[in-house]
Amino acid sequence: MKTKKANIVSASLRVLTFLPAIILAFVLLASCAAGKKTGTTKLKAEQSLNDEEPFVVVDEMPVFPGGDSSLLAYIVKNTKYPETAKAKNIQGKVIVRFCVTKTGSVNRTSVIKGANPELDEEALRVVKTLPEFKPGKQGGKEVSVWYMVPVTFALK
Repeated sequence: MKTKKANIVSASLRVLTFLPAIILAFVLLASCAAGKKTGTTKLKAEQSLNDEEPFVVVDEMPVFPGGDSSLLAYIVKNTKYPETAKAKNIQGKVIVRFCVTKTGSVNRTSVIKGANPELDEEALRVVKTLPEFKPGKQGGKEVSVWYMVPVTFALK
């Protein structure tokens, strides 16, 4: 009977020696996890400031210097028909979407409707060279706005 009590006491002592180590490990893991969450939250907040989702419809849309007719004229003037597309008699209309930022610059270009990879690439190249727009406004405040423009490739 005494040996059973001695075994139970020694087993309890062994558990008690490891218990602080186990508690310390849980505390350390919890503090590391909390630190990661804080860092992630800060990162997401910074990204939301930099990558603010552009508006689709606003009170005042962005304006290209000279208006929409000047925008289309700029695109026509600066588009170079790819030689390989000419040789293959490839034609079509590429619709490009881009973001006019609250500073008026153009970024986030993408092809919404493509015609051919070569034509798509040229349309993106031209749109990336657009000069600054007058930014769009929502509630009197300058905001980023999505904008779309067609780039037509036609052979004579």
